[in-house]
Amino acid sequence: MTTLSRLPQFGLLVGSLLAVFPAPAQPTQLTPVKIEQRKAKPVKFRGEVLVITRLAITVRSRANTTVIRTFTYNQKLARKIARLIDEDKPFRYGDRVVIHFLPGSNQAVKIKGKPSSRPSP
Repeated sequence: MTTLSRLPQFGLLVGSLLAVFPAPAQPTQLTPVKIEQRKAKPVKFRGEVLVITRLAITVRSRANTTVIRTFTYNQKLARKIARLIDEDKPFRYGDRVVIHFLPGSNQAVKIKGKPSSRPSP
């Protein structure tokens, strides 16, 4: 037989060997990749108080008066706001505040500002 006539037979032999002994598609043992997540830095929102309750505060931006945002409180801040409301010393309409919140959320972490000393209506 000539070499050309044996070529298809050789191809069948190699193909059958590959079918019998498949190569693994994925490695079996991998070490996990450790990624350190950075702690998110709070963002500041400067504004004037429109409404405050035990659950949330609504604030209008000082820079752009058409921007109004409502923030809920984290647990620590919620206790502080509840105490201010119980003492009848909460922030009132028009008080200037700076709200620190985490990017991508509407949860206030810290509120800076001085509650007004005006009597409640």
